[in-house]
Amino acid sequence: MFAERDRPWLTFDCYDTLVRYSESKADALADMVRGKGGADAAVAAAQAAFEESEKELQLGPFQLLNVVLRKSLRCALDAVGLDVSEGDEEIMIEAVKTAEPFPEVMETLNDLKRDHRLAILSNSEPDIIRHTTVRLGVALDAVVLAYHAECYKPAAGMFHTLLERIDVPPSEVTHIAQSFYHDMRAAKDVGIGRRVWINRYGRKGDPAYTPDAELSDLSGVRGVLEC
Repeated sequence: MFAERDRPWLTFDCYDTLVRYSESKADALADMVRGKGGADAAVAAAQAAFEESEKELQLGPFQLLNVVLRKSLRCALDAVGLDVSEGDEEIMIEAVKTAEPFPEVMETLNDLKRDHRLAILSNSEPDIIRHTTVRLGVALDAVVLAYHAECYKPAAGMFHTLLERIDVPPSEVTHIAQSFYHDMRAAKDVGIGRRVWINRYGRKGDPAYTPDAELSDLSGVRGVLEC
């Protein structure tokens, strides 16, 4: 068994890797649109507008996640001709705070914690992510957020901030994430030693950035690490 200071680092994306971020947001938005009289077509249009706005805002000048969510919600509802209130904004933020872990996550993290140090690298802020870390039920060794880096993945600055925090060379880190766009490409570009793609949604990757392993969920991570 490694001494604590010698345990290797596993770094995890959080949203859609550990917890149901997109699903929770989508459910809240759908309920909101339908509650305001919108039909299925309005739900789909609002969802598309929300996702486009969120992505664009995170690529622009840095704003906290709660601001990005509020603005994206207003954009989404405006796109389908519906009004938005401060209460609607709070419902969306609460949906992110209360997003549930995927079924295998808590058991897997607690198992990996026995012989690794665990970190989260997330496009979030402290007032939101703290609700998530409680739900995960494991003591994390580091939590690095867009709030700290003042940028959002896929910006390399997120990974540089992480590496400064944990103080190890990128080649000694294993990064585990669902998003090719936010994580797999950027992790390779900054020299992360091993990348594990949690392809929960059966998506196609980029052959130029083929990960070291591809899994459908976290339950197979231990096996990959032991290869």
